[in-house]
Amino acid sequence: MDEPFAEYREVSAADPLRQGDVLEAADAEVTMWRRHLLVMTADCDFAYAKHQGRVTCVPLLAADEYLLEMQIPKVREQLVKQQLKELRQVFSKATVPDISDRRLREWASEQTPADIVKMLELPQAGAQKARAALEAIGMMDMLPDDLKESVDLLVKAQLVGAGPPKRDSAVKKVVNHLRGVYAQPPGDALFLSAIGPGQDAGYFAYLRHIEQVWEPEIALGPSHTEVEYRRISRMRDRFAHALVQRFAMVFMAIGLPQQYEELRDLHAEIQGDNLV
Repeated sequence: MDEPFAEYREVSAADPLRQGDVLEAADAEVTMWRRHLLVMTADCDFAYAKHQGRVTCVPLLAADEYLLEMQIPKVREQLVKQQLKELRQVFSKATVPDISDRRLREWASEQTPADIVKMLELPQAGAQKARAALEAIGMMDMLPDDLKESVDLLVKAQLVGAGPPKRDSAVKKVVNHLRGVYAQPPGDALFLSAIGPGQDAGYFAYLRHIEQVWEPEIALGPSHTEVEYRRISRMRDRFAHALVQRFAMVFMAIGLPQQYEELRDLHAEIQGDNLV
């Protein structure tokens, strides 16, 4: 029978530390950004000690953590934008002071929709729509710590808002976006179904956040010495190379203006003069 598919392979304590190795923090209480790390330092840097003992890594976030931290805010912004549009339509037909979108969102979290509508003295024709939009915005800007709670809240907020969709449509607006991230993630992330033995609940490598670990603090196998991290696996070559390629694309050189280069050269010249 074929072996179950996994993006990683197991390594022994005799295998040296290499690019693509997966590290697990010894302290279970560390933040999600440091709980599981993927080594990005190049093999040649290890071989010739170019890294000076500092191992560069990116975090491997549990799927729920990544979606809550990086994708739910995008969904929220789109949904809030629609409710702000509904509010602006009401305001266009009334005498309302100039209020920024940011202030409207803050206001919706500070006071009840009824009080806001009363203070704005909105005509009865638009008052109900404004109350609904403000209630939805206030709910959308709540920040639950759980992905399921966040999804439920965003769905519920759409249903109480102005121009509410059917429930199925409200669910799809949130869930379809989250599902799409798995197959078509942003250029700074990649989904991995498993990162090590027993770690198969789904993860996203997030390539914009960089962590460094002191190499002596990494145990390559079972160890009696207290360390910060232990290596639990190694990504298979295809996945390690794909992650490194994406990592490089995120941080590719960007052309800088000529004025910057002129000032840079001036600073270098002044520094040189000061040192001689």
